[in-house]
Amino acid sequence: MKAVSLVIMSLVMLIAVGLGLDYFFGVTWYGFVGPKKEAVRREVFENTRSYNESKVQDLARYKLQYDQAESNTTKESIASYIQHSFANYPVDRLPAELRGFLRQVRGY
Repeated sequence: MKAVSLVIMSLVMLIAVGLGLDYFFGVTWYGFVGPKKEAVRREVFENTRSYNESKVQDLARYKLQYDQAESNTTKESIASYIQHSFANYPVDRLPAELRGFLRQVRGY
């Protein structure tokens, strides 16, 4: 009877230590690898065809709205939104017409 309870107690302790080590190293490992993994995932997403085509379509739509706007206030609002939305978007991925428009809106 004593041997059985010793075996059960040993198994419980082994499981508890195993779970504790798994948790500690899991959190530590994820804290180190997690940000790098997320950065790679974001970079892959930004290089997908669908993301880039949607950005080009969005900018073309905003350019049309900008060109059709009658008041300067509306144009300034659209320009401000474009500056915010395309702040980190690489200009070289855009067609020439939209590239020039984005540079105009950005002020350079």
